[in-house]
Amino acid sequence: MSGPRRRFPWVLTVSAVVAIAVLVGLGAWQVRRLAWKTALLAKIAALSTAPARPIAEVLGAAAPADFRRVEAHCRPGPQSGRTLYRYAVRDGRIGWRLLAVCHIAAGPWDGVVVDRGLVERLMGATSPSPGAWAAPQAIVGVLRSPGDAPLLGAALMEEGSGFAAWRLLDRASLARIAAGAGLARPAPYILAVEHEAPPPAGVTPAALPQDIPNNHLVYALTWFALAAILAWFYGALMLRRLRR
Repeated sequence: MSGPRRRFPWVLTVSAVVAIAVLVGLGAWQVRRLAWKTALLAKIAALSTAPARPIAEVLGAAAPADFRRVEAHCRPGPQSGRTLYRYAVRDGRIGWRLLAVCHIAAGPWDGVVVDRGLVERLMGATSPSPGAWAAPQAIVGVLRSPGDAPLLGAALMEEGSGFAAWRLLDRASLARIAAGAGLARPAPYILAVEHEAPPPAGVTPAALPQDIPNNHLVYALTWFALAAILAWFYGALMLRRLRR
């Protein structure tokens, strides 16, 4: 006489399929990230020998201007009534990057937000403070696209007496900074300074990120390996069940 018929383990099967699909999806996402990061590192490497081109020429071209080296000669114009900063981390320490506006005439754009670099006296400070710097005049730097809007919280992290600090710069942040300096049509990029003439005292330019890791292949292989291990365990469990 045969024993009671075992039911098919639907819950276990569905859970295993969903988990394997998620792990494979994460691996595929890391493969796409690998391609993006490799292209980004190639762009940064090419910048080491790329000459600076006039910003009006670059912004007026049809091609994307992200990670293009440009030179800009800023016209006299108003700045924000407050000292503007962007949060940063350098060598494991909190830092604050000085922001300003460069008034230019570049096709449809009348200016660009400038990241002038890290303020030396504020390295390690948990909160910035107002300072006095002359407006930028002549700049050689790299155009960078703004980041995505934050999923949680606001991009503007702190406003104090005479200063404002952003934790990241998205398009809305650029528009707000530009409007505070009288720009009507700001370029949709950040100009990260490599060199200024004259240079602002106590500010260290840091146009490009340092030591960018590219571990996406390792991450992809890890996710795929976890998916394979889970599939093997499920298969072994089902085979053992059938043999009983």
